[in-house]
Amino acid sequence: MKKPLTQKIRNGWKPLLTALLGVGVFFACLLPYRAVMNYHEQRHMFRWTGYYLREQWAADDGWREFFVSFVTQFFHIGWLGAAVVALLAVALQLCIWWCLKKMRLGRSWLYPLTLIPSLALFYYGFIPSEYKTDNQVREAVDYDYLVRAQKWNAILRRSWNHPPETTNGIWATNYALAKKGLLLEKMFHYKQVGPDGLLMDAVRMDPLALYSLSDIALDLGMVNSADRFAFDAKQRLPNNHKSGRLYQRLAETNLVNGNDKVARKYLDILRSTLFYGAWAKKAINLYGNEQALKSDERLGRLRSFRQKENDELAYAKDQMLEELARENPENTLAADYLMAYKLLRLDLEGVTQLVQERTNYQQQRAPKAVQECIAGHWLLSHPNDSLPIGIDQSVFETTVNYMNTINTTGNRQDPSLDTPPYNQSYWHYHAWATTQLRQGK
Repeated sequence: MKKPLTQKIRNGWKPLLTALLGVGVFFACLLPYRAVMNYHEQRHMFRWTGYYLREQWAADDGWREFFVSFVTQFFHIGWLGAAVVALLAVALQLCIWWCLKKMRLGRSWLYPLTLIPSLALFYYGFIPSEYKTDNQVREAVDYDYLVRAQKWNAILRRSWNHPPETTNGIWATNYALAKKGLLLEKMFHYKQVGPDGLLMDAVRMDPLALYSLSDIALDLGMVNSADRFAFDAKQRLPNNHKSGRLYQRLAETNLVNGNDKVARKYLDILRSTLFYGAWAKKAINLYGNEQALKSDERLGRLRSFRQKENDELAYAKDQMLEELARENPENTLAADYLMAYKLLRLDLEGVTQLVQERTNYQQQRAPKAVQECIAGHWLLSHPNDSLPIGIDQSVFETTVNYMNTINTTGNRQDPSLDTPPYNQSYWHYHAWATTQLRQGK
């Protein structure tokens, strides 16, 4: 005999409510809070060894770190981490309901209330309090994940719709533009704050920024800087925590620099992890094998691009970038960053020199930001000389109109210039930066 519909609803609403809890937590982790999973994962490292078990259980509150590290290791893979958190939420809810029934308190009207501890633990335990209350922390966490995941289009969409409030967001935006080959084409379509929007010294930033800045420095070939940023981040982890992401970076930088014994120390630890272990076992085969290292697609590239000078701290950023671009012409990322650095420093003569050195700018169309800089510089300082590169008609007209408006109004911040295409040009940034310099900022 078929059960009446009312009885089916009476019997099925509890499993449905539990399923909704699991599905809701799963998609919350996977979509709005994916960056939070990355934040937790890179601050812990679980090792599948008996020594690690004894070490944690012998320490004060070590059992808690053991459990947290065990769970957060799965956050390395988005859907898997989301599934683990969802299962834990459902398990806690069902455990509470089981306890209520054992105490003879299993009233149906109490069942929805059993979801509250799971939701509270998710909100207060999983999501950091600073992430919920501080926009700058939230932005730093989100951009750090997007850089690590190499989601260049997502970075540019976010930066376009919500201009970054932090330097982390501006680093990420410029890096995403550079990776898509658009840095010198569209960099002034986005918010810029000067040379620090490309690179910054580690002593001037919060620890979270060190992760993504290490990624950028390594990609540019600044291996020693990438190593220093990663080591500083490792030292700032709370309660002597370990980080798989940072240990992998330190293993990479030391392998590239030929510090095989130091690299082996990090690789031996990473071998006992679940998600970094396969990479570590493969990298150990490169230990002491120069030929194998050079043939590795990633590490071999870094080996050829790396800064030859050991002490990068003694070099200015433009000097480092210039050396990287000169030593290896294939390092187009460093070449683009060098030109961008000159533009952001308002070094018009430096930009002109780079333009004259790059024959491709004379043989084919130069990027928009370079055209704008050269066109305006020639109008101001070389009005009787021919332009060193070809300038698009639209770029030339926009630059001339911009200059004429400033000359007519005497106001670098004239409101008519704060609309496209003027506010997306190099000279709009130049006017802002010049004002900042005059104000001593």
